[in-house]
Amino acid sequence: MTFIQARALPTGFLLALALLSAGCQTSPAVNYVPPSPGIPVQRGIPLREIVTDIEKLLHDVSLRGGQKVRVAVIRYTTPSGTSRTFGRYLSQKIGERLSSDSGILLIDPGQVYEALHEMGIDQGLLDTKSLLEIGQKVGADVLVVGTYTDLGQTIDIQSRLLALPGAQQLGLFSRKIPKTGEVLNLIKVGP
Repeated sequence: MTFIQARALPTGFLLALALLSAGCQTSPAVNYVPPSPGIPVQRGIPLREIVTDIEKLLHDVSLRGGQKVRVAVIRYTTPSGTSRTFGRYLSQKIGERLSSDSGILLIDPGQVYEALHEMGIDQGLLDTKSLLEIGQKVGADVLVVGTYTDLGQTIDIQSRLLALPGAQQLGLFSRKIPKTGEVLNLIKVGP
């Protein structure tokens, strides 16, 4: 091999490599066009209507008794009784919003959890007898319990209010919320 041949080999390799890399493109050849403004994407979990329904009824109860109503919010479950992260999140957020009402005294969710744990209830539907027992343990006047059902594009949230000591149903509400990214993330997280 001659000196010129030996020198031409690396130069030819580098030239081929340069031509090859020049043909690569890291960005699209078409200019970016932002999407047209259409239906706005809803962020978060819209709970205001659910809480408003519950508050109206609790306000009526507090007016009748003249004192603050002691309310315990029990974890929301699927219709089959599974308590997933979304159901616990719902009960927590509903409780937070209810606690800002001056006529409502929200019972600490930790006490409710402890009462459930003492009864050995981690999953499954709560029957009326169990609900009464939990309500008595935490000193509640009213229990907020509910379920949520995945309907494809929306989630149907059903809430019930039960007055103690007799578990008389004060109201039953159903609201649909859109299945946002936040909702999907919470539903997919395990129990």
